[in-house]
Amino acid sequence: MLRKQAVFDRETFLTLPDLPSRLKLWGEDRELEDFLVKKAFMINPIPSSVARADGEVKIAVVGSGPAGLGSADELTRLGFKVTVFERDDRPGGLLMYGVPNIKLPKNIVMQKIEALQDAGVEFRLQTEIGKQVTFADLQKEFAAIIVCVGSTSPRRLKMIRDDAKGVYYAKDFLTYVTKEMFEQNTSVPADTAGKDVVIIGGGDTGIDCAAVAFAQGARSILQLELRECEMTGKTQDGFCELVSSDPTLSYGTILQDVLYDDNGFVKGVRIAKVEWISSASGSLPKPQLIEGSESEIPAQLLLLATGFTGPEPAVFSTFAFNKTPVGTIAKGSGYFDTSRAGVFAAGDARRGQGVVEWAFAEGRNAAVECAEYLHALKK
Repeated sequence: MLRKQAVFDRETFLTLPDLPSRLKLWGEDRELEDFLVKKAFMINPIPSSVARADGEVKIAVVGSGPAGLGSADELTRLGFKVTVFERDDRPGGLLMYGVPNIKLPKNIVMQKIEALQDAGVEFRLQTEIGKQVTFADLQKEFAAIIVCVGSTSPRRLKMIRDDAKGVYYAKDFLTYVTKEMFEQNTSVPADTAGKDVVIIGGGDTGIDCAAVAFAQGARSILQLELRECEMTGKTQDGFCELVSSDPTLSYGTILQDVLYDDNGFVKGVRIAKVEWISSASGSLPKPQLIEGSESEIPAQLLLLATGFTGPEPAVFSTFAFNKTPVGTIAKGSGYFDTSRAGVFAAGDARRGQGVVEWAFAEGRNAAVECAEYLHALKK
């Protein structure tokens, strides 16, 4: 499976030999691309309750992912002067660095960004609030702030050593891959070519990692998911039957331990099969280890696609937000406002992990609530 050069485009990916059927389905799926091209920036009627601004009222949007772009677009249409702050070197957030180019071509993302710039939106890149710019700076310069920083604090596994080598979170790996495409040096040398790769987590991000590992020429790929396929909500007809004999994907499998060599590099994982048992009382099923199913799998690269717990801790300390019990930004008296006057939140940072469509809608709705708030201040 070793390739001389990594594959970054959909057309080439779909012609790769021995492509597993599930990864072929992944590559053929254009739902996200179609949404971004056809629906994400559709011109919707402005609510009659919202008065247009005069083009001089300035609003800051923190984060340029789906929610941030939705907010920026809506605020611009409402007549506000919008500045988007992005800590990375390119705008787009998840759309730029969280989804492989094979799945979402970056030229499409940049076309949408450039359209916003043409409409008057300013993007300040490599600018992190709390570092290059303080919260107090934002309050002085802008009438209101909408925080759309996403849910980027990864869920950690206790069995992963702090000094582990060859272990990466999925978002860092996917960021590395896209920056590699742009021919940039990165601090995450997570090249899968010629390696045995194990991916923990059977969700969409885990599948992204599996596809990229295949495109890079991994020697072997094994993606693990604790739940059974039927429990994951896969909507494609016949998907679970399709993957039942796929050697790159194992449902009903638990990670028991990570194995390291004497230098701290990952060398394998210990896994076991589980069955989901419901109690007589009808409670939710729980996984039960299948005796004798343990095995050790070689791995020189371990990718953790185990989800996120909410915004990073620095977000709460910088803005002094209240936090919900599930780790997201707590709302104030409205729907998108926060405990800080004039500061709103939208997207995964507010509601938890979701899909891109929800995040765009959140951003737009937060923009409307922000506009209503500013209009009310004038009365």
